[in-house]
Amino acid sequence: MLVISLLLVQVAAPARTLVVSRGVDAQYVTIGAALAAARPGDTIRVRPGTYAERLVVDRRVTLLGDAGAELDGEHRGTVVTITADSVTIAGLVIRSSGRSLNADEAAIKLVRVRGVRVLGNTIEDPLHGIYLLEAHDATIRGNRITGAAELIEPRRGNGIHLYGSTGNRIEQNMVRGTRDGLYFSFASGNTVLGNTVSGVRYGLHYMYSDDNLFERNIFTRNAAGAAIMFSKRITFRENVFAQHVGYRAYGILLQTAEQVVAERNRIEGNLTGLFLDGAIGDVFRRNLIIGNGVGIDLLASAEANTFTENVITDNRVPVRKVLGSSENAWAEAGRGNYWGDPAVFDLDRDGIGDRPYRVGDAFATLAATRPALDLFTGTLAARALAWAEDAFPVFDVPRVEDPRPLVRRPFVAPRSTGR
Repeated sequence: MLVISLLLVQVAAPARTLVVSRGVDAQYVTIGAALAAARPGDTIRVRPGTYAERLVVDRRVTLLGDAGAELDGEHRGTVVTITADSVTIAGLVIRSSGRSLNADEAAIKLVRVRGVRVLGNTIEDPLHGIYLLEAHDATIRGNRITGAAELIEPRRGNGIHLYGSTGNRIEQNMVRGTRDGLYFSFASGNTVLGNTVSGVRYGLHYMYSDDNLFERNIFTRNAAGAAIMFSKRITFRENVFAQHVGYRAYGILLQTAEQVVAERNRIEGNLTGLFLDGAIGDVFRRNLIIGNGVGIDLLASAEANTFTENVITDNRVPVRKVLGSSENAWAEAGRGNYWGDPAVFDLDRDGIGDRPYRVGDAFATLAATRPALDLFTGTLAARALAWAEDAFPVFDVPRVEDPRPLVRRPFVAPRSTGR
């Protein structure tokens, strides 16, 4: 009976707020001491100051930082390791994790937990910023992550890294200067909304992860916007992939990616807008593909994809298709794509071109097999070769044919690139 009574008292105990500060009358002078004294449901409030600690949060608490509260890992280990469900960590500056990629050290690491919330923290100089290891149903929102500038890119970690993690919401975070911005590995069923990623290798790097949704994210000025590999049923809506112009830079790269749906995205100012290799059964609808070196690059392994109501204009090469490419559909439900070409006639004024629109470029085909020729794409010599090939065909130039080209631009792009 005594044991039962004690348990009832413990269950009924009200949640407390434990205050950590540097003052002479401080309740706790270290976060670790407050955490050791905390009961599930308590809040630990951290007053301004720098706390050189590494924490393991092993009970359900809220760790809340006031403005100016900083947690410094001194480049040793993971700064905050969360091993309990339903923990909240918010409002802290967390910096200087360890540097071991073998141990996947991070500023914040969630380890086999559910329902954790990581909200509004500033993360500086980490290896990985926020690492989810078999963590589920977490909310990662409003964090600002800046990578370790002194590390060369291969030695950096990722901004937000998910491994074996499902049902998470990654929202309104800003990532810059890490190796990859958002990294998914065997991580399915997640939602990614309104994040901004710049100055990294791949804004979104994605392996063996299915059934994820990406909406209203902005990926700019990275080595590549998104690399999606070995994954199925990914949905992209109203994202921006822009200004990726380095060597072999892509707005979106799809490799062995099936049943992807990309709608109303802005793919602008990239070396290559869309690159499809082993992409099968994907749908590209109402995207703006504009001002890229190559708008859409199709390898022979890309097949059974559908392109409809896209705006494909002002690219040096609208579509590059290599010899032997498989068949893809360039219209759906009687509507093709808008190419911005005045040569598309509409005498009956039904909004659809009166004849199919063919896209193909002899020079672009040569450049696909001889990358050094890319330097001359768009030059007068390249255009002259294209004109000559149209007038007197010599090469077996692979072309795509839009059977129902649109005369009027079908939509307005979701947002600008900020230029």
